[in-house]
Amino acid sequence: MRLNAQLSQEQLAREISVAISTIRRWSKGQAEPTMTVAQMKKFGSCVKHKFDDLPNSLLPLKNSSAIKTSK
Repeated sequence: MRLNAQLSQEQLAREISVAISTIRRWSKGQAEPTMTVAQMKKFGSCVKHKFDDLPNSLLPLKNSSAIKTSK
């Protein structure tokens, strides 16, 4: 999502007020993103996705289990 929005790790980190190292861990799949609601809304805005359209997991896709399922 970050790359599709043409954001560097540094830009996204600055926008959602987290450390660059945090973004790097998320990008490598070393940690599941944890954010406040405000950060999650800002993240959605940065990557041009509505909050409700964000996937259930923001870890890099390794299989289809991270894809959002319908309710």
